[in-house]
Amino acid sequence: MSEQVIISKDLKFAGQQVKIVSQGKLRIDCDFEGDVTGAEVIVGERGKVRGTVAGESVIVLGKIIGGIRGKAVDLRSSAHVEGDIHHTSLSVEKGAEITGRCRLSGAIGYQAARV
Repeated sequence: MSEQVIISKDLKFAGQQVKIVSQGKLRIDCDFEGDVTGAEVIVGERGKVRGTVAGESVIVLGKIIGGIRGKAVDLRSSAHVEGDIHHTSLSVEKGAEITGRCRLSGAIGYQAARV
């Protein structure tokens, strides 16, 4: 059973080359400056990531300033993405905002480092 890691709204992460890597489900509900990688990554409505988000599944309700790399990318109506999206499958709800390019890539996968 995979546990979910939640990084909540009262935190702010910043620094040079900061990364979060998870083998399971990861939810970001805070301001985070750095790269995020996990099997399933959710950027919540209050979440803001400045960096690259990568995962098998990437669900965005908040804001990403940087790129997305994922097999299944789901942008919900409250999503705001500034950067390129590399995906195998892309779902965009009405109201989601994208400033960047969307590229269909057959061999995209996330690279989760062993920790």
